Amino acid sequence: QMRPSDTLPVGPDLCLRMGDTEPGMKPTTLLVIFATIQFITYLDRGIISTYLGDIQDDYHLSSLQTGTLAGAYMVGYMAASPIFAHLATKYHPLFLIALGLSVWSLAVVCTGFSIEFGTILLARTLTGVGEASFACLAPPLIDARAPPPKKSLWMSIFYINIPVGYAFGYLVAGQWESSGTVSGSFAWRIPFIFTGIALIPLIVYLFYKSNDPSFSYANKEAHQNRDAKEASRESLLDGTDESKSINNDLVNTDDGSITPINEVGEFETEGMDGIHEDMSFLEELKIVCSSRIYLCIILGYAAQTFVVGGFAYWGIKYVEEALGLSESSATLTFGGLTVFTGVAGTGTGGLLLDYFRRGAGEGDPKLEKLVSTERACMLMSVCAILSLPCVVLGMGLNSLYAFVPLVGLGEFLIFLCLSPINSAIVWITPYQVSPLALALSVLSNHLLGDAISPIIIGALLDSTGNQWRTVFVLLSFWLVWPILLWLPAWKFSRNEVFRVRKEKNMALC
Repeated sequence: QMRPSDTLPVGPDLCLRMGDTEPGMKPTTLLVIFATIQFITYLDRGIISTYLGDIQDDYHLSSLQTGTLAGAYMVGYMAASPIFAHLATKYHPLFLIALGLSVWSLAVVCTGFSIEFGTILLARTLTGVGEASFACLAPPLIDARAPPPKKSLWMSIFYINIPVGYAFGYLVAGQWESSGTVSGSFAWRIPFIFTGIALIPLIVYLFYKSNDPSFSYANKEAHQNRDAKEASRESLLDGTDESKSINNDLVNTDDGSITPINEVGEFETEGMDGIHEDMSFLEELKIVCSSRIYLCIILGYAAQTFVVGGFAYWGIKYVEEALGLSESSATLTFGGLTVFTGVAGTGTGGLLLDYFRRGAGEGDPKLEKLVSTERACMLMSVCAILSLPCVVLGMGLNSLYAFVPLVGLGEFLIFLCLSPINSAIVWITPYQVSPLALALSVLSNHLLGDAISPIIIGALLDSTGNQWRTVFVLLSFWLVWPILLWLPAWKFSRNEVFRVRKEKNMALC
């Protein structure tokens, strides 16, 4: 008969899970720092979108060349993301994040000091290196330290800074330009210089904290026992029978010893077998890509990002040209709409997912993650189905009064998917390879999404003689792909839940 004390965390470890003591960086501090970094990096994206016309005029660029600047960071990201993801199990993740962001900060400052198309293209390419380190390493660290009932909410707080950063970039750059404080070609350069400098204090802090042993993907004992500790903590807090919850995670091995389920592979979900120390990059890649659920999620996410990235880059120009607003009015309208829908949608997505996943897993942490993934896929599928007609009609109707509510509702539904998507990616993949899973997700987002859509839109505008409405309606129909990919992901995840529950019941009999 197992005693609760045999598996419950005790001493300082229990205090850490209960929040009584907190060695190293506090979880809330980590969330605030990462959310701030996310905000600043996307502030840069909004700034460059606002100054497209100025850069195009200064360097005498075509629409195709201007669109290329949006996807230039993709080269840096493609080169750096697999390296950072693989090194995360060997080196301290905070050090790797700080190293990548140092390159990002320098590249953004150099954007402001660029002298011609080649130099600004190189600077924008190097920003991808910083994004590679941060985008694949930060979310798993947040998920690992978030309170179990609020994991989705914490993820939404992190990802809410994507639309907010974008929108504030529009607003800050627009207000700076309209103020006339600095005239001439140097006016658009100053926001880039200050944005790059603004990140330096956080980079220094991350370097300082890069010796904290609690932040490590290579700490085998930490991530093997993480879920069991969370389950024990929850049972203590809600007064449930902890011995039942603990025994759900234990099976008898051939030698008669008691072993955690995830160590013997009894109830592993698809794509979660073959985990061991010192895996090669190809072994990690095979584990991540063996999950059909994961592949459907990231490909649907990339298709959605294709549309969102095109809107974000060309949206202000669309409102100016297709709806006849002035540059300042277009910036205020599009920026304000993005802020409102981004904050409301991303926050609502996190809250809804936490609500739907309450009671999931029946005390089994691994089953809880799988049920949570299934409910995330359900939420994503419903939002994808509803967003398509809203965006198509909003772009197709020649009216500002149709554009604002319809496109606004469509954006709200799209942003609502952010937290469920990224939470599901973390939950469906083993903790050791979650940085690579997120790296591949962001890579597909850029390679198949926002890195190419501005270029394609620019080429279509050149070839159609700037038929803005036609081009943007065609772009909106790309939202059919998330529907076609996330519905199967929902089905696959439901099948996995049924299979794991059946195997669990058989093992406990």
